[in-house]
Amino acid sequence: MKMLLKDSVYDVVVVGAGPGGSMASYYASKNGAKTLLIEKSQEIGEPVRCAEAVPKLDEFNISPSKEFVKSYIKGGYLIAPNGKRIEVKGGKTEGYVVERKIFDKYLAMRSAKVGTKIAVKSRVVGLHHDGNLFNVKVSHLGEEYTVKAKVVIVADGVESSVAEMAGLKSKKNPKEVCSCAEYEMTNVKLLDNSMMEFYFGDICPKGYAWIFPKGDTANVGLGVISNNKKAIDYLNEFIEHPILEGRLKNATPVEFKCGGAPVGGPIKKTVDDGIMVVGDAAGQISPISGGGIYLAMSCGSIAGEVAGRSIKYGDYSKEVLMEYENRWKEKYYNILMNELKYRRILQKFNEKELNALADAMDNMLDEIDVKKIAYRAVKRAPSLLKYFKDII
Repeated sequence: MKMLLKDSVYDVVVVGAGPGGSMASYYASKNGAKTLLIEKSQEIGEPVRCAEAVPKLDEFNISPSKEFVKSYIKGGYLIAPNGKRIEVKGGKTEGYVVERKIFDKYLAMRSAKVGTKIAVKSRVVGLHHDGNLFNVKVSHLGEEYTVKAKVVIVADGVESSVAEMAGLKSKKNPKEVCSCAEYEMTNVKLLDNSMMEFYFGDICPKGYAWIFPKGDTANVGLGVISNNKKAIDYLNEFIEHPILEGRLKNATPVEFKCGGAPVGGPIKKTVDDGIMVVGDAAGQISPISGGGIYLAMSCGSIAGEVAGRSIKYGDYSKEVLMEYENRWKEKYYNILMNELKYRRILQKFNEKELNALADAMDNMLDEIDVKKIAYRAVKRAPSLLKYFKDII
């Protein structure tokens, strides 16, 4: 390990070995860049901080493997406070629930196979640009090393400190970070072992609760934005809530997970001279669902490609690296900003209004039309007009 860090010079250093970081390092290495992937945990994939749902992986040339895929997902049920179920299937709702401990490690190993070097139990504690290269100060087992890099890709998650070290504003507004708590449980009675379940209402303020099939177990969790009590307290109440009709009566936890999802939209600036920011660190996460694995993988792939080409050009200035920001924004920026607008509206709904929205969504599952849903919902609950007047 010391040989990877001591007096080393790399073309690309990627900070964070989650899906975004591993995809970035994979494409950087594949494009010929000498690449180092740095991970602060002693084991890639630990700790798990999410519900582990991922989309279909064809786009990334990854075959779903029994090694990490625990359940195939056909869609999900959206469940209103009154218990009404809206079934959504097909398209973007299809995917998998994976074992993140295995999936993340698989992505890192895939990157290593094309040349990436990996340093685990290594934390970036300093970052300084000397006008040409970045000096990346890394702490490993009580010792500090300085690694030089032409390009740094920051993928260190919601709490990103490395982007801040480089002068990029990545701190998230605490009021727009969803606190998540989850049990992986056995003996769960599912509505359907190929369908996810999403619950809305006062049981999970400004968020939602979920039950995701995971082979012999299920992920049962929720995300909330609340000052009243902790996410774990809401989760323990949800498990005993009447809406579940006793389906978790005999369930028991085998693992507890917690974390935060930055649902306030992307940061303003994801590129500067020699540096790019990816994934949760960049706010590349759905403001509505809190899902970020697909976005991290996609944006990480773009960053890795751009980094690799910049090394070939011998130019890793902001102007060259802006290709990354331009490409990811063209694909996702408007989508994320629209979702942010809709989330802020939905967070204002009371339970009666959520029930009206569920009624309005009936028979509109093949093609969700926001304007039509808004119009129907307002007819059922006129109080919604104040939220939807700019839509209808």
